[in-house]
Amino acid sequence: MISDLAVVGLFGLFLMVLLAVLLVRRARRVGTTAAGPQASVIVDGSNVMHWGGGDPSLIVLTRVLQSLRDDKGHIPAVVFDANVGYKLFNRFHGHAAMASAIDMPQHLVLVVDRGVIADEAILDVAARHNLPVVSNDRFRDWSVQYPWVRKKGRVLRGTWKDGSVRWAH
Repeated sequence: MISDLAVVGLFGLFLMVLLAVLLVRRARRVGTTAAGPQASVIVDGSNVMHWGGGDPSLIVLTRVLQSLRDDKGHIPAVVFDANVGYKLFNRFHGHAAMASAIDMPQHLVLVVDRGVIADEAILDVAARHNLPVVSNDRFRDWSVQYPWVRKKGRVLRGTWKDGSVRWAH
C-alpha cells in the first residue's frame, strides 16, 4: 500500500509539473499571434526600470520602451518579475494592470507568477523567436542553457542619464 505521505508527495509533484507547463505556455504566448511573432525585442522590465540607479522608475521604463519604438524601430514585449507592482505601486499588478501602466497592449506584457524566475521566461521567449533582449543583466547563470546571451547584439544594454536613454554599443 502507498502511504498517505507518498500520495501527498506525488500529488504535490503533479501540481508543480502542471504549474510549470502552464507558465511555459503563457511565456511562449508573449509577443506572439497566430501569424507568428509580433514583438521584435524582449524587454527585461524589472531590470530596465532600475537603469536610472536607485529606486525603480516607471518613467525610465516607459522612455526606454519609447526609444525602442521610435529610435530603433522595435516592437517591444515586456516581461516582469512577480513583485513589479509592489516595487512601483506598493500593491500587486498583473499583466493587464502593468500593460495599462506602461501604455502597451496586454498581449505584449507578462508578469510572471510568484516563485517563477523571470529570466527564464525572458530567455525562453527570446530563444524561440530569435529576438534580442533588452537588459543590463549578463545572464551568467543562464549562459550554458542559452549560450547566445554571450553573442554581441543579442543583449542590448543601456543607461538612463540626464533624462534620456543612452544605448551601449
